Amino acid sequence: MPLRVEVFTSQPPCSGGRLLLKLIEGIKEEYKDKIEVEVYRGICGTLKEYQIEASPAVVIDGDIRIIGVCPSKQTLKEALREAGVTV
Repeated sequence: MPLRVEVFTSQPPCSGGRLLLKLIEGIKEEYKDKIEVEVYRGICGTLKEYQIEASPAVVIDGDIRIIGVCPSKQTLKEALREAGVTV
């Protein structure tokens, strides 16, 4: 079963959000069916459920892992590894 990764950006996305969207596309290709990515743009119910007040943000398997900045590829891969997923 793939690990759920939720990505939140503003609408329109800020520079960090644009970088994160590009980064997550590469991560999706690298991890293939090991992760399931859902991208949310702008204010939505899910954003409020997590009580996220800054973007961009990344939630992995229900845990807020990154908020307010676009992570490096290595940081995002480390967060995935900590959640139990490796390439």
